[in-house]
Amino acid sequence: MNDIKEKRHEVYNDLKTDLKLFGVAFYRLGRNIYRLVRCIELPSFVGTKIVGYVKWVLILILIFVLVIGSVLLLRNCSDGVDRVGDEEDIEVEKFLYVPRVEKPEVAHKISNINYRKLFNDMNDAHLDAAKKIGIKRLESREDIDNASRNLIETNDYDAYVVDELTHSIPFLVPEAAKLLKRIGENFQDSLVMKHLPPHKLIVTSILRTQSDVKRLGKGNLNSSKNSAHCFATTFDITYKRFYSVYGETMENQAKLKLVLGEVLRDLKKEGCCYVKHEVKQACFHITARKSPN
Repeated sequence: MNDIKEKRHEVYNDLKTDLKLFGVAFYRLGRNIYRLVRCIELPSFVGTKIVGYVKWVLILILIFVLVIGSVLLLRNCSDGVDRVGDEEDIEVEKFLYVPRVEKPEVAHKISNINYRKLFNDMNDAHLDAAKKIGIKRLESREDIDNASRNLIETNDYDAYVVDELTHSIPFLVPEAAKLLKRIGENFQDSLVMKHLPPHKLIVTSILRTQSDVKRLGKGNLNSSKNSAHCFATTFDITYKRFYSVYGETMENQAKLKLVLGEVLRDLKKEGCCYVKHEVKQACFHITARKSPN
Protein backbone atom coordinates (compact mmCIF):
# COMPACT_ATOMS: atom_id res chain seq x y z
CA MET A 1 0.00 0.00 0.00
CA ASN A 2 2.85 2.38 0.80
CA ASP A 3 4.36 1.71 -2.63
CA ILE A 4 1.09 2.76 -4.27
CA LYS A 5 1.02 6.05 -2.38
CA GLU A 6 4.64 6.75 -3.29
CA LYS A 7 3.96 6.08 -6.98
CA ARG A 8 0.92 8.38 -6.96
CA HIS A 9 2.89 11.11 -5.21
CA GLU A 10 5.65 10.77 -7.80
CA VAL A 11 3.15 11.00 -10.68
CA TYR A 12 1.50 14.10 -9.20
CA ASN A 13 4.88 15.81 -8.84
CA ASP A 14 5.70 15.03 -12.46
CA LEU A 15 2.29 16.38 -13.45
CA LYS A 16 2.95 19.68 -11.70
CA THR A 17 6.29 20.03 -13.46
CA ASP A 18 4.79 19.26 -16.86
CA LEU A 19 1.98 21.79 -16.36
CA LYS A 20 4.47 24.46 -15.38
CA LEU A 21 6.57 23.81 -18.49
CA PHE A 22 3.41 23.61 -20.59
CA GLY A 23 2.23 27.03 -19.35
CA VAL A 24 5.63 28.63 -19.84
CA ALA A 25 5.86 27.29 -23.40
CA PHE A 26 2.46 28.71 -24.35
CA TYR A 27 3.23 32.01 -22.70
CA ARG A 28 6.43 32.37 -24.71
CA LEU A 29 4.66 31.27 -27.87
CA GLY A 30 1.94 33.86 -27.38
CA ARG A 31 4.43 36.61 -26.57
CA ASN A 32 6.51 35.86 -29.66
CA ILE A 33 3.43 35.78 -31.91
CA TYR A 34 2.31 39.09 -30.44
CA ARG A 35 5.74 40.59 -31.15
CA LEU A 36 5.61 39.22 -34.67
CA VAL A 37 2.22 40.82 -35.25
CA ARG A 38 3.53 44.16 -34.04
CA CYS A 39 6.53 43.99 -36.36
CA ILE A 40 4.50 43.14 -39.46
CA GLU A 41 3.83 46.14 -41.69
CA LEU A 42 0.39 45.71 -43.20
CA PRO A 43 -0.69 47.49 -46.39
CA SER A 44 -1.99 51.03 -45.98
CA PHE A 45 -5.52 50.06 -46.99
CA VAL A 46 -5.74 47.84 -43.90
CA GLY A 47 -7.18 49.96 -41.12
CA THR A 48 -5.95 50.21 -37.54
CA LYS A 49 -9.13 48.60 -36.25
CA ILE A 50 -8.56 45.56 -38.42
CA VAL A 51 -5.03 45.18 -37.06
CA GLY A 52 -6.44 45.38 -33.55
CA TYR A 53 -9.08 42.76 -34.39
CA VAL A 54 -6.41 40.44 -35.81
CA LYS A 55 -4.36 40.76 -32.65
CA TRP A 56 -7.34 40.01 -30.42
CA VAL A 57 -8.32 37.04 -32.56
CA LEU A 58 -4.79 35.64 -32.24
CA ILE A 59 -4.86 36.19 -28.48
CA LEU A 60 -8.24 34.45 -28.19
CA ILE A 61 -6.97 31.56 -30.28
CA LEU A 62 -3.95 31.25 -28.05
CA ILE A 63 -6.11 31.31 -24.91
CA PHE A 64 -8.42 28.71 -26.41
CA VAL A 65 -5.52 26.42 -27.34
CA LEU A 66 -4.00 26.90 -23.91
CA VAL A 67 -7.24 25.98 -22.11
CA ILE A 68 -7.95 22.97 -24.32
CA GLY A 69 -4.36 21.77 -24.07
CA SER A 70 -4.36 22.14 -20.30
CA VAL A 71 -7.66 20.27 -19.96
CA LEU A 72 -6.46 17.45 -22.18
CA LEU A 73 -3.16 17.22 -20.35
CA LEU A 74 -4.88 17.19 -16.97
CA ARG A 75 -7.35 14.57 -18.14
CA ASN A 76 -4.68 12.32 -19.62
CA CYS A 77 -2.44 12.65 -16.59
CA SER A 78 -5.27 12.08 -14.13
CA ASP A 79 -6.41 9.07 -16.14
CA GLY A 80 -2.86 7.82 -16.01
CA VAL A 81 -2.75 8.30 -12.24
CA ASP A 82 -6.07 6.54 -11.79
CA ARG A 83 -5.04 3.81 -14.16
CA VAL A 84 -1.75 3.20 -12.38
CA GLY A 85 -3.46 3.31 -9.02
CA ASP A 86 -6.32 1.07 -10.11
CA GLU A 87 -3.98 -1.54 -11.52
CA GLU A 88 -1.94 -1.54 -8.35
CA ASP A 89 -5.09 -1.65 -6.21
CA ILE A 90 -6.43 -4.55 -8.24
CA GLU A 91 -3.18 -6.44 -7.75
CA VAL A 92 -3.28 -5.77 -4.01
CA GLU A 93 -7.00 -6.49 -3.59
CA LYS A 94 -6.60 -9.61 -5.67
CA PHE A 95 -4.49 -11.05 -2.88
CA LEU A 96 -6.45 -9.70 0.09
CA TYR A 97 -8.52 -12.28 1.92
CA VAL A 98 -12.13 -11.38 2.73
CA PRO A 99 -12.97 -12.94 6.11
CA ARG A 100 -15.93 -15.29 6.26
CA VAL A 101 -16.66 -14.29 9.85
CA GLU A 102 -17.58 -11.06 11.60
CA LYS A 103 -15.30 -9.62 14.22
CA PRO A 104 -16.84 -10.41 17.63
CA GLU A 105 -17.15 -7.80 20.36
CA VAL A 106 -14.99 -9.90 22.67
CA ALA A 107 -11.84 -11.47 21.26
CA HIS A 108 -11.63 -15.26 21.41
CA LYS A 109 -8.89 -16.62 23.60
CA ILE A 110 -5.83 -18.35 22.17
CA SER A 111 -5.23 -21.89 23.35
CA ASN A 112 -1.94 -23.13 24.71
CA ILE A 113 -0.51 -25.90 22.54
CA ASN A 114 2.13 -28.52 23.17
CA TYR A 115 3.57 -28.64 19.65
CA ARG A 116 5.90 -31.56 20.20
CA LYS A 117 3.16 -33.76 21.62
CA LEU A 118 0.33 -32.73 19.28
CA PHE A 119 2.23 -32.57 15.99
CA ASN A 120 4.46 -35.61 16.07
CA ASP A 121 3.31 -37.62 13.03
CA MET A 122 6.33 -39.60 11.89
CA ASN A 123 7.70 -39.75 8.36
CA ASP A 124 6.22 -43.23 7.75
CA ALA A 125 2.71 -41.85 8.26
CA HIS A 126 3.39 -38.96 5.89
CA LEU A 127 4.82 -41.33 3.27
CA ASP A 128 1.91 -43.73 3.51
CA ALA A 129 -0.63 -40.94 2.92
CA ALA A 130 1.49 -39.39 0.18
CA LYS A 131 1.78 -42.60 -1.80
CA LYS A 132 -2.00 -43.11 -1.70
CA ILE A 133 -2.98 -39.81 -3.33
CA GLY A 134 0.30 -38.46 -4.68
CA ILE A 135 2.14 -38.61 -7.98
CA LYS A 136 4.98 -40.90 -8.92
CA ARG A 137 8.40 -39.46 -8.21
CA LEU A 138 9.82 -37.06 -10.78
CA GLU A 139 13.49 -37.31 -11.69
CA SER A 140 13.83 -33.64 -12.66
CA ARG A 141 11.78 -30.48 -13.00
CA GLU A 142 11.58 -31.00 -16.76
CA ASP A 143 9.32 -34.01 -16.07
CA ILE A 144 6.58 -31.87 -14.49
CA ASP A 145 4.39 -32.05 -17.62
CA ASN A 146 4.52 -35.85 -17.49
CA ALA A 147 3.34 -36.19 -13.90
CA SER A 148 1.11 -39.18 -13.20
CA ARG A 149 -1.65 -36.91 -11.85
CA ASN A 150 -2.90 -33.45 -12.67
CA LEU A 151 -1.09 -30.87 -10.59
CA ILE A 152 -2.14 -27.41 -9.48
CA GLU A 153 0.44 -24.65 -9.59
CA THR A 154 0.62 -23.08 -6.16
CA ASN A 155 1.18 -19.33 -6.35
CA ASP A 156 0.55 -16.48 -3.91
CA TYR A 157 -3.05 -16.50 -2.71
CA ASP A 158 -5.33 -14.35 -0.56
CA ALA A 159 -4.42 -16.21 2.62
CA TYR A 160 -0.80 -17.20 2.03
CA VAL A 161 2.33 -16.39 0.06
CA VAL A 162 4.87 -18.74 -1.47
CA ASP A 163 8.42 -18.03 -0.39
CA GLU A 164 11.30 -17.99 -2.85
CA LEU A 165 11.71 -21.70 -3.49
CA THR A 166 15.28 -22.89 -3.99
CA HIS A 167 14.94 -26.67 -3.67
CA SER A 168 11.33 -27.28 -4.66
CA ILE A 169 8.72 -26.21 -7.21
CA PRO A 170 5.19 -24.89 -6.56
CA PHE A 171 2.95 -27.78 -7.59
CA LEU A 172 0.49 -29.85 -5.55
CA VAL A 173 -2.12 -32.52 -6.19
CA PRO A 174 -5.69 -31.10 -5.89
CA GLU A 175 -6.23 -32.53 -2.40
CA ALA A 176 -3.10 -30.85 -1.05
CA ALA A 177 -3.86 -27.57 -2.84
CA LYS A 178 -7.33 -27.48 -1.27
CA LEU A 179 -5.88 -28.29 2.13
CA LEU A 180 -3.36 -25.44 1.88
CA LYS A 181 -6.11 -23.04 0.87
CA ARG A 182 -8.27 -24.17 3.75
CA ILE A 183 -5.44 -23.78 6.26
CA GLY A 184 -4.78 -20.25 5.06
CA GLU A 185 -8.44 -19.20 5.13
CA ASN A 186 -9.07 -20.74 8.55
CA PHE A 187 -5.99 -18.94 9.85
CA GLN A 188 -7.28 -15.60 8.53
CA ASP A 189 -10.73 -16.14 10.04
CA SER A 190 -9.16 -17.09 13.36
CA LEU A 191 -7.16 -13.86 13.39
CA VAL A 192 -10.41 -11.92 12.99
CA MET A 193 -12.07 -13.80 15.83
CA LYS A 194 -9.08 -13.07 18.09
CA HIS A 195 -8.88 -9.37 17.16
CA LEU A 196 -5.45 -9.79 15.57
CA PRO A 197 -4.27 -7.89 12.46
CA PRO A 198 -4.24 -9.83 9.16
CA HIS A 199 -1.11 -11.84 8.41
CA LYS A 200 -0.53 -14.35 5.65
CA LEU A 201 1.14 -17.71 6.05
CA ILE A 202 4.44 -18.29 4.25
CA VAL A 203 4.92 -21.57 2.39
CA THR A 204 8.62 -22.48 2.29
CA SER A 205 8.76 -25.85 0.52
CA ILE A 206 6.47 -27.83 -1.79
CA LEU A 207 7.20 -30.45 -4.46
CA ARG A 208 10.72 -31.85 -4.71
CA THR A 209 12.06 -33.84 -7.63
CA GLN A 210 14.79 -36.41 -7.17
CA SER A 211 17.37 -33.92 -8.39
CA ASP A 212 16.08 -31.38 -5.85
CA VAL A 213 16.46 -33.93 -3.06
CA LYS A 214 20.04 -34.64 -4.11
CA ARG A 215 20.93 -30.94 -4.19
CA LEU A 216 19.23 -30.34 -0.85
CA GLY A 217 21.05 -33.28 0.71
CA LYS A 218 24.43 -31.71 -0.03
CA GLY A 219 23.74 -28.75 2.22
CA ASN A 220 21.17 -30.20 4.60
CA LEU A 221 22.01 -33.37 6.48
CA ASN A 222 18.44 -33.49 7.86
CA SER A 223 16.83 -33.78 4.41
CA SER A 224 15.33 -37.20 3.76
CA LYS A 225 15.85 -39.04 0.48
CA ASN A 226 12.52 -40.70 1.19
CA SER A 227 10.59 -37.45 1.60
CA ALA A 228 6.83 -37.03 1.24
CA HIS A 229 7.61 -33.81 -0.63
CA CYS A 230 8.35 -35.98 -3.68
CA PHE A 231 4.68 -36.87 -4.14
CA ALA A 232 3.18 -33.34 -4.44
CA THR A 233 1.09 -33.96 -1.34
CA THR A 234 3.26 -32.17 1.19
CA PHE A 235 4.23 -28.60 1.97
CA ASP A 236 6.00 -26.70 4.75
CA ILE A 237 4.64 -23.58 6.45
CA THR A 238 7.12 -21.61 8.52
CA TYR A 239 6.09 -20.56 12.01
CA LYS A 240 9.00 -18.18 12.41
CA ARG A 241 7.84 -15.65 9.82
CA PHE A 242 4.42 -14.31 8.86
CA TYR A 243 3.60 -11.89 6.07
CA SER A 244 2.12 -8.67 7.45
CA VAL A 245 -0.62 -7.69 4.98
CA TYR A 246 -0.64 -3.92 5.53
CA GLY A 247 3.05 -3.55 6.29
CA GLU A 248 2.56 -2.78 9.96
CA THR A 249 4.83 -4.23 12.63
CA MET A 250 4.26 -7.95 12.79
CA GLU A 251 2.16 -9.25 15.65
CA ASN A 252 3.96 -11.32 18.25
CA GLN A 253 5.33 -14.32 16.35
CA ALA A 254 4.64 -16.77 19.18
CA LYS A 255 1.01 -15.66 19.28
CA LEU A 256 0.58 -16.14 15.54
CA LYS A 257 2.19 -19.56 15.79
CA LEU A 258 -0.38 -20.54 18.42
CA VAL A 259 -3.22 -19.45 16.13
CA LEU A 260 -1.76 -21.52 13.28
CA GLY A 261 -1.37 -24.42 15.69
CA GLU A 262 -5.07 -24.26 16.56
CA VAL A 263 -5.99 -24.38 12.88
CA LEU A 264 -3.76 -27.38 12.20
CA ARG A 265 -4.96 -29.13 15.33
CA ASP A 266 -8.59 -28.91 14.20
CA LEU A 267 -7.82 -30.11 10.65
CA LYS A 268 -5.71 -32.93 12.01
CA LYS A 269 -8.62 -34.03 14.23
CA GLU A 270 -10.82 -34.13 11.13
CA GLY A 271 -8.34 -36.52 9.52
CA CYS A 272 -7.43 -34.09 6.75
CA CYS A 273 -3.68 -34.17 7.28
CA TYR A 274 -0.61 -35.34 9.10
CA VAL A 275 1.51 -32.66 10.75
CA LYS A 276 5.07 -32.69 12.04
CA HIS A 277 6.45 -29.83 14.12
CA GLU A 278 9.95 -29.33 12.73
CA VAL A 279 12.26 -27.59 15.19
CA LYS A 280 15.46 -27.20 13.16
CA GLN A 281 13.61 -26.11 10.02
CA ALA A 282 11.19 -23.93 12.04
CA CYS A 283 8.15 -25.09 10.12
CA PHE A 284 5.06 -27.28 10.17
CA HIS A 285 5.57 -30.21 7.79
CA ILE A 286 2.08 -31.00 6.46
CA THR A 287 0.82 -33.86 4.26
CA ALA A 288 -2.71 -34.10 2.89
CA ARG A 289 -4.57 -37.30 3.70
CA LYS A 290 -7.78 -36.78 1.79
CA SER A 291 -9.72 -34.08 0.01
CA PRO A 292 -10.73 -31.43 2.59
CA ASN A 293 -14.45 -30.94 3.07
